[in-house]
Order: sequence, then structure tokens, then C-alpha cells
Amino acid sequence: MLGKSLLLAACALIALAVGGPHTTPLVATSSASMSRIELVATGDVQKATTFVISLGAEIEVVSHDRIQAQVPADAMPAIEASRHIVTVARPGLFLPLQVLTPVALIGADDWHAAGFTGHGQRVAILDSGFRGYEAALGDTLPDDVEVRSFRSDGNALGNTDHGLRAAQVVHQVAPEASIYLVNFATVTELSEAVDYLIREGVHIVSFSLGYIHNGPGDGTGPVNEIVTRATDAGIAWAVSAGNWAQQHWSGAHQDEDEDAILEFAPGVETNEHAFTAGDLITVSLRWDEPWGAACSDYDIEVFGPSGALVRAARSIQDCDDDPVESLQVLATQTGIYEVRIIDAHSELPRQLNLMVVGSPDRGNVLSQSTPGGSLSEPADHPAVVTVGALTSAAVRHEAAFSSRGPTVDGRPKPEVLAPTGAANASPAGPFGGTSAAAPHVAGAMALLREAFPASSASRLRTLIAERSVDVPGVSGGSGAPRVDMGSLAGLGPLLPAGGQGAQMLGTVPDGPGLALLQYDGPDNYPARFAHLLFARDGIAGLYALDVAEQRWSAYIVGAPSFVNRDLLRLDDGQLLVLRFI
Repeated sequence: MLGKSLLLAACALIALAVGGPHTTPLVATSSASMSRIELVATGDVQKATTFVISLGAEIEVVSHDRIQAQVPADAMPAIEASRHIVTVARPGLFLPLQVLTPVALIGADDWHAAGFTGHGQRVAILDSGFRGYEAALGDTLPDDVEVRSFRSDGNALGNTDHGLRAAQVVHQVAPEASIYLVNFATVTELSEAVDYLIREGVHIVSFSLGYIHNGPGDGTGPVNEIVTRATDAGIAWAVSAGNWAQQHWSGAHQDEDEDAILEFAPGVETNEHAFTAGDLITVSLRWDEPWGAACSDYDIEVFGPSGALVRAARSIQDCDDDPVESLQVLATQTGIYEVRIIDAHSELPRQLNLMVVGSPDRGNVLSQSTPGGSLSEPADHPAVVTVGALTSAAVRHEAAFSSRGPTVDGRPKPEVLAPTGAANASPAGPFGGTSAAAPHVAGAMALLREAFPASSASRLRTLIAERSVDVPGVSGGSGAPRVDMGSLAGLGPLLPAGGQGAQMLGTVPDGPGLALLQYDGPDNYPARFAHLLFARDGIAGLYALDVAEQRWSAYIVGAPSFVNRDLLRLDDGQLLVLRFI
């Protein structure tokens, strides 16, 4: 009986909508069936205007000899054949004379205008500190945020505003997302923090920190194991690639003169990097032996601007150690520091990977650099979206400093590039580097998850990649060839391909009432944007009858996502009942 009732109800609505069995369905009046064109009258403007109106056009503007009108598609042949009355003008293209903002560059402004704001999405900024976040509440941050410190001292500020600035970028892209500010100082604290995020049901993590040689470079290692725990729980990660493409060198063990000092290039035994007094210098060397089972033993030495030895790292690797040698030292002088690699004992000539970086990072480059393989960890993790830096809105290339793959196991990284230089509130100026790029992608994933609420973390990763736009790569240092290509992270179009020409067939009431209409357009048209198919406002809801299931599905305009679970997409030829108010 239920099935019969549903079918009778559908028949009654059909009769009500079309006005009886002999009514011919019409195309609903909307801009989808009209095209805006500009015309130039070749003679009398009034005569030209009258002629265009006679073809069913709607005049918008008449200025001197120019006419702008909405013209039916079937009127164009007559217009083009009447050049003695009117001619079609080539559209004038104009560009705003201002720098494009990062939010506009990834397309988030269009999504905001369409009603996507990240509502209902939980985004965690996992960072070292959030100094100044209280003053930003209700301004460049939401009114309320969740704050949790996993540092041993419980200090959420952490003596840095780095995390705050990443959070401000996420809020700019996804202004109604729930923000979690979570900080840590050690890998163990990171582990506890990730467990907390899993318990809290966080959907997305923005991670703008980079570890150096915390694993073999193949997506494993201590930090990557923690990230895996989160991704296995369904949390999507946007991770900074690193800023070290020009502060990294890799190459084979080479010692032509057999003096145990390895060569970065023929006859070149030192690699130079400029530092400023007070900088924290970090030098790390990794080579290609099994993690925890390195039998080759390499040392590193750092010499200051005066030529004196500043610090050396001479740990012994004897088959039960990681294949890593590293050191940190404060620069006491401003000038050029030289790094040497010493062969203490090598089982076989190994492939070497050297990082020489400073804190703060001043962007100085190694005299011998190799961009490929310069990723930080966990940017090498296979399940995260690794985010590199875009040069600028005007020159859309991969930034020369932006770290990149391939990973040790041959995977290309990063997946996408994103803007830097976000002008959020800080006396330090714009927020740059891949630290700023990653939260742009985290915010974009929040918008995508709001639009596609059933999306898993892996699906969000796919959506980001599919909607990105190819941009050129950059050349490596020392004449090296281009390493790889990048893609500008973007949210892509709101509508499916061909969606601009979609329409509804049927009769639309002038006022409140029901109408039975047929969707005519590409599959997977979002029900949220059904209002774009009509010239009039006032759609309250869409209803579709599933005859096989004997039930109605609905999309209620303005209802939250937990209500609108059934009728999310429209397919070509689908019959719908619409309620107008």
C-alpha cells in the first residue's frame, strides 16, 4: 500500500506541475538559456534595438551605438546575418590592477560566495607554539578555539607565533571551521598530541614543521609512524615540504685523492653556507644503509669564517646504529661556514644526503646544492598531502627554496604547491615559506569535506590533487635539470564540466507552490546549487521519488549537513519535485 500511495502522490504532483496531460513542457526562464552579448548598431540605434527585441532578446544597456543584451541562442543566426543593422562586438577583457590574494588564488573566495565556509569541520594546527592567540580571538581567529599543550611545561604559547600564523591562514580559507591549537616540543609529546586529536575526532591536521633525517626518507621512521596512526584513524594531513631545496646536497661517495675527505664535485672538498652570528646551525648527513644497521661510519666537520674548526660530529656507526651523523652549534661570527664529510670507515661507497640549515632560516644557499630529495619528515609520508611553495601570484612557479622529492623509494613529492606570504597580523611581516603553504591546503580540505561530507582522508587527498592546476617546475642548483613539475593547489570549479549550461525543464510557478521539473545537464550537479538554474529566488526544497526503495529523498535549502544526506547530486534526466516559496 505504501508503494501505491507514493506513486499516486507522484502522479498528483505531476498533474499539478504541468497543468494537465496536454501541456507542453517549457524551458524555465533563466540565464542558462540566454547569453549576454555586446552589439554595435551599424545604423540607427533605435532600429537596431527594436530588431534585437523582436528576436526575443532582453536589453540590459544601451550606450551610444552599443547595445548589451541577453539573447536567446536560436536568435544568433539572425543577428549574424543582419550586419547591415547590427554587428556582434568582441568582448573586452579586463584584469583588476591589484595583487591576487592567496585565498583567491586557490579559489576559496568563490566557495565562500557559494556558502562553503568549513562549517562542521575540525582542523588542528599541530605546531610548536601559539604566542598571541588570545588577542587574535574574534578577529583573525574564531571567537573560540580549543587549546591544548602537550609540552612538559604546559606552555601553549611556546615562545613563538609560528602556529598562530598557520592557524590564521586556515581561518582565512575556512572561516567557520572549528580550530584546535595543539603544541608539543618532542617526538613523544607529538605522539600524545596525535592520540588526543584522534580522541577528539579531528578531521584535518595542518603541520608546518619539518624534521631532518628522522627516518630513511621512504615515509617510515619515528615521526612517520605517529602520523600513520593518525591517518589510519581517518585524519587527513597537509604537511609542509620544507624550505631546504637549496640547502641540501646529495651524491655518491667520492674521494679521488684518497685523503678520506669526500668531494662534493671534482676537486671540491667543502660545501659553504653563510650564517649570521647567533644563528643555530644544523648539519645532518644520512646515507643509504638499513635504518638501525649502519656499518659504514662517516663524520662531519664545520669550520667557521676564520678557518678554525667550530664543531665536529664523530659518532661511531658499527652495524647497530642509524645511518645518520648530525650536529648543532651556534654561529659566533657572521660569515661563510664550511662543511666537510669525512670517511671514517665505509663498507662500500654509499649514496650521501646532506642538510645544512640555519634557524632562523635566512634563505642562504649551499655553494653545492641538489634540490631533489630535500624533503623534511613527515613530508615523505605516503598518506599525507605534501605541500610545496608557489613563488607568487604573478609568477606561478615552484619556489626555488621549496623542498621536493623524489622520496628514497622513488615517489614524487610534493603533491601540490600553495601560496606563501600570507599577510596575517604579526610584527614579523608576511608569513612565508612552505609553513604558510600547508595551512592553505588544510583550509581547502575543510571546504572540500564540507561539500563532500562522506569523503575519507584518502578521498580528500585525491580531490585536492584532481582539482589542482599544473605549473612549471624550477631548475635545480649548479646547472642541474628541472627536478619535477608542481601543481597549484586549488578547489576547482563549483560545478561539474558543462554545468554552466544545465537547466530545468518544466513550468515554474510565479509564486509559492510545487513544480515537477526534469534536470537537463551533466551528472553529479550539486543539489546545493540548484538555485543557479532559475531566474527567480525562493526554492525551499528539492524532492525525488525512489520508486525501487518506495521512499522520497530530499534536499532542504538552508538545512545543516546532517539533514541533507540523501539528495546531494542531480543526474541528467532526473525528475524532481521542487517547492517554491
